[in-house]
Amino acid sequence: MGLVEDVRDLFIDRLTPSTVHSKVFWKAAESLARSPLNRPQWKADRVSLAYFLKSSRDAYLGRGPVVWCNLLVPCELVIGLGCTPFYPEMAAAVVASAGLAPRFIDRATEVGFSQDACSYHRCMLGCAVDGFMPRPDLLLAVNYPCDSAPLSFAYASDIYGSPEMVIDIPLPGRDGERSLLAAQLEEAAEVMAVLSGYSGSRTMKGLAEAIDLSNQALTHLREVEEIRKRDDCTLDGKDAMGGISVLAGSMGSRAGRDYYRLLAEELRQRGCAGGDAIRLMWMHLKPWYSQGLFDTIERHGARLVCEEYTHSCWEPMDPRDPFTSLAAKIGGHFLVGPVERRASYLASLAEEYRIDGAIHFNHWGCRQSCGGAMLVKRALQEKGIPTLILDGDCVDEREYQEGQISTRLEAFLESLH
Repeated sequence: MGLVEDVRDLFIDRLTPSTVHSKVFWKAAESLARSPLNRPQWKADRVSLAYFLKSSRDAYLGRGPVVWCNLLVPCELVIGLGCTPFYPEMAAAVVASAGLAPRFIDRATEVGFSQDACSYHRCMLGCAVDGFMPRPDLLLAVNYPCDSAPLSFAYASDIYGSPEMVIDIPLPGRDGERSLLAAQLEEAAEVMAVLSGYSGSRTMKGLAEAIDLSNQALTHLREVEEIRKRDDCTLDGKDAMGGISVLAGSMGSRAGRDYYRLLAEELRQRGCAGGDAIRLMWMHLKPWYSQGLFDTIERHGARLVCEEYTHSCWEPMDPRDPFTSLAAKIGGHFLVGPVERRASYLASLAEEYRIDGAIHFNHWGCRQSCGGAMLVKRALQEKGIPTLILDGDCVDEREYQEGQISTRLEAFLESLH
């Protein structure tokens, strides 16, 4: 957040499309990131920050093929093919943290997008319409966890004149689901290989290297998870949620491996935070522009020890069989299939992390998350876990009612003592 604010303050008065596509902008951002004044809470954050600055810089400056991806697109596939993955949904979160989201959300409304649509996508489409996104060479979307990305990417495809591919994940339990999904991933790989100029042998070598690095990162990520399950460790969920960018966008890179290795090492060094904190689980994502509700949680002696989107939910992959392995990774995700699958998974996760209470943040416009909130709450309550549903918006601060949310959160936390 500190770096985002520094960049915003430096460029806010002259923020134009040409600014974010200039070498000067990215040189300034990288200089601020290296500054001694920029002191991330965790050493691992420096690794992820450097990686995403470089990746974003390369995307905006057109240094190699750029592939737009949504959340469940496996970045091992993109990185292994020598392309730069870019996640517009994550870019929307950065825009929101800089306080600029309303400008671009309103721009999307001006060109005809419904105010009922997800603000992540309205924000990123507003950015695209005004020229603030990097030009994609390919738009690659998965049809889960929602259909917003395939639809938004289709519109962006027309803006940039770039091809779009949609990977259709078969419903769990369907005959041949794994092979059907693997075939689509292989087709996407062939398209990216043309973009990057990779031969068949170079493609398989690149994918094997990316999957091997992803497996190494997974080992360290699971170390982090075990520490958080058994200890009142010093990593709080409000900070851990930023790790979704690492989990989605850098698995398959050296930075992803190093991030989780350093995080596990530092958690072991710092040890237990002490005390007898109330253990909370956070479901869906957080508002990127406000930290007030997390201050309330801390004042009540509670800690977020688990978050829905920041942990591993797949097994190590086989570098010799990349497409089948990646199909198993994304096809087995708890967000794929009926909402009962997600509810059951979260209930099991709550037991593993010894959760005392759970909070589901209902992001306005996120149909699959909000629509399943009551079923998730019921599954958790059957395990004896009190659950609070908060309504708000992760990106558009104008839809965030601080007073109402604080009052309901205070009452919930009091009930857990």
